[in-house]
Amino acid sequence: MSKVKEETENDEIVKEIPVFLSKNLLEKLYVFQYPLRSVAVGNDKLNVIASRIKPKLQEVELELELSTTTPNYDRSKGEQIVINTDGHNKFDKPDHQNFFRGSLMDKITYTSTKALLDPGRFAVGIVVDNELHLNPLHGILHVKPSFPYLDKTDKTQKDNAAEPTESGDEEDVAEQVTVKFARTETDRSKALREKSYGFFQKKNAEEPWYNTKFCSLSSEESLLERNRLLCGKPDLTVQNLTMPKEKYIVDLIGPCLENEEVQKQLTLGTASMFQLQALPQLIDRIKNLMANVKLIGFSKLCTTLNITQEPLKLEALKSLQQVAELVQGNWVVKSEILYPSGEKEKTVKLCGISGIHPDIITKARDYVLYMYTLKRCVNRKAVTLATKIPTEEMKVILEQIAFKTKDGWEFKLPFDQAFVDKYPEVVRRSELMNKAKQKHLQINVTEFKTPKKESADSPKKRSRRRSRQDSCSSDSGSDVKK
Repeated sequence: MSKVKEETENDEIVKEIPVFLSKNLLEKLYVFQYPLRSVAVGNDKLNVIASRIKPKLQEVELELELSTTTPNYDRSKGEQIVINTDGHNKFDKPDHQNFFRGSLMDKITYTSTKALLDPGRFAVGIVVDNELHLNPLHGILHVKPSFPYLDKTDKTQKDNAAEPTESGDEEDVAEQVTVKFARTETDRSKALREKSYGFFQKKNAEEPWYNTKFCSLSSEESLLERNRLLCGKPDLTVQNLTMPKEKYIVDLIGPCLENEEVQKQLTLGTASMFQLQALPQLIDRIKNLMANVKLIGFSKLCTTLNITQEPLKLEALKSLQQVAELVQGNWVVKSEILYPSGEKEKTVKLCGISGIHPDIITKARDYVLYMYTLKRCVNRKAVTLATKIPTEEMKVILEQIAFKTKDGWEFKLPFDQAFVDKYPEVVRRSELMNKAKQKHLQINVTEFKTPKKESADSPKKRSRRRSRQDSCSSDSGSDVKK
């Protein structure tokens, strides 16, 4: 820390600009993130035909126009989806009862979910006339495609399958009614009930949707709202700063409100560097980092996690061996970290693109890692035939730790000779584990060869099959000889 402090003090101040805090859009400013949308699709290319919001729950729903005139659009499939959703008597019903406007699927729906980050620590900044204007955020939302028409399709099919009841005077049938009395709810049971999915669905249904007007990026309304990001009447009176810089930052933006429950909800490989550094245990920081990068050198890992002292490096190395394997002097995350077997939860979650059992894909990945301990390049076809998993799954495994060359898939990082020379005991322990893994996976290195390709010019041997007539004639001939 002292070294970092010295570098900060010696860092020259190049320029100073005034910073203003604007509150014109207080509790109204949201940031939309589209994690599943391509970067090539710009905001100008999207045509939003409808938008609505639930302010209390901070939920947003957008309806985007889907072009039906492009050559990539399947009109027969679009018509079938409309029929399945709205039924054959679509035009006999009012417009508000139909999901789609016309006879083709002409829109897609985007629905938002709250991000785990606390928006109170973030702001949107804009620089105008050499001045920085900061605007506090009210919410950060992840907007992803949703398919509500599938739910309506199921409902339509059930309604069509239900037989109409005959109208007539029927006697009321007596039904047994069970009366239940509500128990006194404790604080613990109330807290568990409020965290349940059913309670969230009930709360979500209570708040109505409010229709809003969506303005495009180049519209006049959007320009006026963007001008509200600027502080209207900045206060130019500057007081002398008497408190330390660290305390001033804490008083300005407040402490981090991300509690332990939010940190528990973080999945491996999705934590940001800020969230990763906030984890209390060193092994948790290393585990999350390895799940994100998949492959890293030890020196780079220490630099990323700001580990400078030698005792901390030894502790990090001890934790690293629990979640990663040593391959060519570098560290690769263990397969069981990426593909957990689910023994603790007693539920098996299928992995990969095609949904493979975690034990199968773990064994296949361990096979690949072992082969990289023997040589720099691995043939994709050979390891695919040896592990018997789909080629696309093998491609995903190889892309995490290697890159494609004319000789095969070569390991991404160069051999780290400095680490091997500095920590020989770790290398020796890794070699013993590799020998044990070879026996466990039943790997015979001499049999691991690239399959030979048959040349087109080489004639194929064809064996003549004996027909039933030939066999009968031979049998009859033998009888004659006898």
